[in-house]
Amino acid sequence: MVMVPAVKDLTVPLRILNAHIDATYDYKTADTAEYLYHEGPCCVPEYAGTLVRLGKPFTVRTGWFGDARLWRELADDCRGAAAARSFRSLNFGVIGNTYTNMTDMPTDEHRVLLSTGRMLKRPEVEEIEEAFRRVTEDQLKDMYRQFREMYDVDPTVTDEHMKFSAQVAVAYDEVIRRHNIGAFGYYWWGEKELITQLRSQSALAVSRLAALGRPGVTEGDVKTAMAMKIFDLLGAGGMFVEFFAIDHAGEFLLMGHDGPSNVNVAEGRPRLQHLDVHHGKTGHGLGIDFTMRNGPITLLNLTQFDAGETFKLIYTVGEVVPGDVLGIGNPNCRVRISKPIDEFFDSWCRQGPCHHIALGLGNRSNQLEVFAEAIGFECVRV
Repeated sequence: MVMVPAVKDLTVPLRILNAHIDATYDYKTADTAEYLYHEGPCCVPEYAGTLVRLGKPFTVRTGWFGDARLWRELADDCRGAAAARSFRSLNFGVIGNTYTNMTDMPTDEHRVLLSTGRMLKRPEVEEIEEAFRRVTEDQLKDMYRQFREMYDVDPTVTDEHMKFSAQVAVAYDEVIRRHNIGAFGYYWWGEKELITQLRSQSALAVSRLAALGRPGVTEGDVKTAMAMKIFDLLGAGGMFVEFFAIDHAGEFLLMGHDGPSNVNVAEGRPRLQHLDVHHGKTGHGLGIDFTMRNGPITLLNLTQFDAGETFKLIYTVGEVVPGDVLGIGNPNCRVRISKPIDEFFDSWCRQGPCHHIALGLGNRSNQLEVFAEAIGFECVRV
């Protein structure tokens, strides 16, 4: 009964800690005091039954203090819940429009309102244009320095290429920070060449913001930017990708995307090079490429389809594996999923995803489940 007043009005994830400093003790010589000292598990079913009756979801964490698994689970609980709390406090935004006729890109703003208590921020494209025109020589020099610290610059990148992208990066930084946006989607076609180039040459600007914890996704996809921000809050990096190809011979998925990336998931220094064309888009400019870190990864989709009142998380765990990838000036990688690809694809698509996916480093299953529990999103592992 002592527990009831403490939990009856709580709406946060509840954990019953069924743990002890000892893994065992000497039963043969133990007295009553020693036996009572170790009898903590006795009351756990009582607590659990009471929480069930109160309609309070919970998880029992069981182990001893020297059990690394127990501490990993508790760390995941804390990190997932903390990420949800931070997520609720963020502003999300859209600049421009969603990509024309992509039916999975628009976002229901009322779902954002229910999740965060805020509507989307909507800076005007002209704000970026005006910020671009205000950039000073000192700001450009500082951005050149930042670019050269972040990237190995290819000889095909001329000073003029670097100047425009640096100027764009200063402009994006000013607008995103002015509106205090934590993650954003953006896209526009543009009737004027400058307006088109402010979008098509944004790869460095938006990649830099992603590395600094303010991810952006092209094609106006704020939902995937939100998924990337979840990974950022979990310490998993977060880069957006899509399915490039299915390799049936090698049983892996080829995944990547053009434009913005996140150097926090790179193995070694990323490369900066000039591109004459961006796939499926108008414009030209600088491109970022790097080798993705091999090892465990989590793929995450945040969808509004079949998602109740807010959003649904769809995720799976896989591995980035070594092997040849495309040399098209954009990061891409081989991802192997534990289940057969035909089964995975069917199960994934039945959940109603959008075609963009956030890729995070490491197996983030437990953290995502706790995040979803804390914020009230549905969560499905494929």
